[in-house]
Amino acid sequence: MKDLVTALSLRQSLHSFQDTGALRIFYGPGESEHSELRELAIDLFRGSDHDHFWITQWKSISSSTLDAVCTFLEQQFKSTFGSAVLMDRSGIASESDSRRIRGSPPTGRFGVREWGVPYLVQMENTKHPGLFLDHAELRRWLVRTQSGKTVLNLFSYTGSLSIASGAGGASRVTTLDLSKATIEWAKESWIHAGLAPEAGDFIYGDVFEWLPKFKKKNLQFDTILCDPPSFSRSKTGTFSTKKDSVRLHEEILPLLKPGGVLITSINSENVSERQFLEDIRTAAERCDCHLRVLSRIDLPPTFPTGMDLNARYLKGFFLLKLPS
Repeated sequence: MKDLVTALSLRQSLHSFQDTGALRIFYGPGESEHSELRELAIDLFRGSDHDHFWITQWKSISSSTLDAVCTFLEQQFKSTFGSAVLMDRSGIASESDSRRIRGSPPTGRFGVREWGVPYLVQMENTKHPGLFLDHAELRRWLVRTQSGKTVLNLFSYTGSLSIASGAGGASRVTTLDLSKATIEWAKESWIHAGLAPEAGDFIYGDVFEWLPKFKKKNLQFDTILCDPPSFSRSKTGTFSTKKDSVRLHEEILPLLKPGGVLITSINSENVSERQFLEDIRTAAERCDCHLRVLSRIDLPPTFPTGMDLNARYLKGFFLLKLPS
């Protein structure tokens, strides 16, 4: 378990454990040469009493390796270890929910804090804990910058970016997702965070049906957040970041106020950063909209990779809309 020791040491040197109870503590693809450990990631979710670990495997690994990983976690987090669950994303197994492999996970959703902001996560009977840790720095930015802003969060999943915006003082946050279950999760998280019910709108529906409705109502937003899945299917058709990025941004840009910021990202090794930016540029030209790149989005230090930049799957931009 030498690679796990090294990974923990890195995070301690980066002060990654400071002020957060949600953290990727091991990212196998970039932190191990071991054939099985390379196929693992370990996320820590610190509840009120215990630490719970979400282990993801991308290829099936041996039970002995899994057992050794759990034993390592028990030893390193001796006084706080609560449980470990496994999400198997190898082949057909990825259709199943997570399963416990050590200890006793909390029943249902429970609270964790990231830089003081409470979020609800879930360890069992789900395919994801509900908090994308690669966007931790974006959430921190939203908490610091959204006071008085109107925010639209597209492809919101469980609404963590909405919670961060609300915690940052946004005057109104509209949360939109295709899944009714995750919108209900987002609502629950909003209330759990102590945010005003009247400041949050939660919409279950297709982005491509709702964006034209917003445009028809002449709605515009100070901040728009867009982090779509690589592929999704709705009643009206399919969406992929590779084929539909231009169309998506054509619908988004008219809804952004002049002087507003679009934060748009993708999670795909199959679309280069260059191509993604070119898609946005094409959409802006079609909308007669002028944008300025404020900064890039990249994986945080807790997701180290090798020297192959294609392995850095998260890519995106903070874009300022210039006045006409």
